[in-house]
Amino acid sequence: MYEFFQDKYYVQNIFTSVVVFITLLAIRFLVVRQITQLKISPAESKINITVRVKNAFIVIIFFSLITIWSNELKTIALSFVAIAAALAIATKEFILCFVGGFYKWVAKPFSVGDRIEIATFRGDVVDYKFLTTTLLEIGPTGQLSQYTGRTLVIPNSLYLTFSVSRESHNEKYVFHSFTVPIANTQDWRQCESLLLFAAKEITTPFLTEAKKFFNSKNNAFVLGPASIDPRISLVLPSPERIDLVVRIPCPCMQTNRTQQAILRRYLELAAQEVKINSDLRTGASIFDN
Repeated sequence: MYEFFQDKYYVQNIFTSVVVFITLLAIRFLVVRQITQLKISPAESKINITVRVKNAFIVIIFFSLITIWSNELKTIALSFVAIAAALAIATKEFILCFVGGFYKWVAKPFSVGDRIEIATFRGDVVDYKFLTTTLLEIGPTGQLSQYTGRTLVIPNSLYLTFSVSRESHNEKYVFHSFTVPIANTQDWRQCESLLLFAAKEITTPFLTEAKKFFNSKNNAFVLGPASIDPRISLVLPSPERIDLVVRIPCPCMQTNRTQQAILRRYLELAAQEVKINSDLRTGASIFDN
């Protein structure tokens, strides 16, 4: 503090500020006094003029002091900018989580009870706040729709960089897809036929009601003309493998159960087919002998 007052530059600025401040206050006092002696009617006009003059002098005093201390204020402003930048870097994740929570609150991409998938996380939403979202994990892979027993707390910053896939539990029926891989050496036509037969057999009990649901006015506009029956598409991820992609309609809360039933039925049919072919080959060899 002593060194501060020893610096002539700061002493000069302080002295100048005091002189300017006192001078402008004195001028304001004289001007206001002069206005009060004038004969102005109505009285409200004189009061308005007085108030405006006082406010004008306050602004003049303020800008005069800023002009005197402009260099010091510039240094302080640069220091504040540096501090703000350091804080922004240090709290980057916190800020992103808050912004992501605000985006989620405005956009409302999902609600509690919806099943969502974002980045590598998939689960049912049980709670969400401005910084985090809590999920009951579904998995452990994308091919399964059962609870793993784990609770995921994900940062809301993910909503700013990844898209959200939503599976609503509010709908009665949904479309569900899963993949059945087979070797390129297998008879893919036979596998496709057996898998389609299994899908139709398992979905027959609710297929008629599902068609009514998807063809209703509320869903027809969203879906457009779409085939509701189970269908299979072929994908070639590599020369050694063929993926049979199954798409079926099913009750929204029974996707995993329906998928497992179709897979088990398909494996049973495939095993029976292998046994029949084996028996035929054995019978043929006996007949030849």
